[in-house]
Amino acid sequence: MARVELTYLLERLRRSVNHLDRVGTFGSTPVSEGIVRGSIQEIRTTREANRAERSLISSGGKPGSARSAAAPINSALPTAPGREIELDFLRGLAILLVLDFHAPIHWMSFPLHLLGFPNFGWAGVDIFFILSGFLVGGLLMREWRTTRSIDHRRFLIRRGFKIWPQYYVFLAVMLLTGHRSLHDLTGNLLNVQNYTGGIPHTWSLAVEEHAYLGLTLALVVAARLRLRMRSLLLFFGAIALAVPLLRLYLALHGHEVANRTHTRVDGIALGVILAVVFHFAPAAFRRAQRARLVWFLLAAASLFFLRFQTDAPWSASLGWTAADLLGIALLMLLYRPASFGDLPIRPSAKSGASDARSRPYRLIAWIGVYSYGIYLWHVSVIAPSVALAARLPHALASTWLALAPIVGGIALGALFTAIVELPALRLRDRLFPRRSGPPIPTPAPSQTIHDHSRAEPAPLGLKA
Repeated sequence: MARVELTYLLERLRRSVNHLDRVGTFGSTPVSEGIVRGSIQEIRTTREANRAERSLISSGGKPGSARSAAAPINSALPTAPGREIELDFLRGLAILLVLDFHAPIHWMSFPLHLLGFPNFGWAGVDIFFILSGFLVGGLLMREWRTTRSIDHRRFLIRRGFKIWPQYYVFLAVMLLTGHRSLHDLTGNLLNVQNYTGGIPHTWSLAVEEHAYLGLTLALVVAARLRLRMRSLLLFFGAIALAVPLLRLYLALHGHEVANRTHTRVDGIALGVILAVVFHFAPAAFRRAQRARLVWFLLAAASLFFLRFQTDAPWSASLGWTAADLLGIALLMLLYRPASFGDLPIRPSAKSGASDARSRPYRLIAWIGVYSYGIYLWHVSVIAPSVALAARLPHALASTWLALAPIVGGIALGALFTAIVELPALRLRDRLFPRRSGPPIPTPAPSQTIHDHSRAEPAPLGLKA
C-alpha cells in the first residue's frame, strides 16, 4: 500500500512538472513552485511514516498507528481561516475614524486638528474598502487554491448570511420606529441606495454588494476563458486605474462622484489585487512587506495630501485615492499573516502571542470584531444623545456629547452583532459550510491512482 501511495505522489509531481507552462492559469490545474514543493513534502512525509510504521510493526505495534502520529500532509499550506488580530485592529482603526467623523465632538482626532488636519474620518470607509477587497477576494482565492474550483453560488449565499440579516433588521427597525417610510427605504431594500437615495451612511454597503457580484462574475468569466492570473491582475489593475481617472473627469464636470459604485470601487479592486498576490505569489507579498520604508513613505505622502486637501472637486477626488493608498500602507505595515501560501506559519499564530499585545491594541481589535454592526447602528444614537445633552447641565453636556455617541454606537453595534449576526453565521456554517481541501488531493490507502483521477475536481467556476 505504501508503494501505491508513493507511486501516486511521484505521478502527481510528474504531472505538475509537465504542466509548468500553465503556471497560474485560472480555470485549469494551478501549478506553482509552492505546489511542487508541497508534492515533495508529501513524498518525504510518506517515506517517514512508512519507516516509522515498519519500525513499529517489527517491535510489535499496530499497523497504521505511526501514520496517524506523523506530521500532517501539507501542514505548511494555509490552514482554515480564523480571526487575525492585526486585521481586527485595522478594522477597529477604520470604524473609530468613522465614529469620530460622525460624532458631534471630534475629540479622538483632536491631536491631528492641532497639526492643522481637517477631519478626514471619512477615510475609514476607504480603509474598509481595501480590507474588504483583500479579505473577500482572499476567500475566493483561497477556495480556488485549496479546491481548484469556486462555487460562486455558495460564496454569494455565505456572504448574504454575513451581511443581510443585521442589515435588514436595521431597516426594519428604521421602518417600525417611524424614522423612515417604506418609500424612503426602496433603494436600501434593493441595495441601490447609493444611486436612488436612502439612509445616507449605507451607501458604502451598496458599493460592497455590487463589488461582490462583479468580483464573482469576473472570476466565473475568467474560469470559462481559462485566463491566467496575470490577466486577472491586469483586469483589476485596469479598474483600479480607470476608476480614479473617471471619477476625476466626472468631478471636474460637476457630476456626483462621492458614493457611486462606478466612482468608488477602485479601493476594493486594489484590495483584490493584494489578495491575488498574497495567495498566488506569497514570497513576493512578503518581500513587499519587508520594504517598510516604502510603506511609511506612502502613508506619509497620503497624510500630507489629506493635510492640505481643499474643497475643490479635483482635490476631493484625489483625496479618496490618497485614502486608498493610506489603507494599503497600513495593511502592509501592520498585517503579519499567519502563513504566506506555502511558507511556514509564524510561531505567534500558534502560541496565542496576541495576548502580549497592549491593552489599547486589543481593545481596538475587539472593536474591530464588531465593526460591521457598529457601522450600521452608530448613527442611531447620535440624535438621542444630542437631545439628551440639551437637558443636561452645561458642565456635563460637553462630556456627554463627546462620549455617548461613541460608546453608545459601539455598544449598540456589538449587541446586534451578538443577537443577530452571530446566530446567522452559525446557521450559515451548518447549512452551507465552508469548502476546504488540500491543493493536491491525497488518496485514501485503498484508492488507486486510477480511482483518484476519476474524482478530480471540476474546472473552476463551471459547477452546475
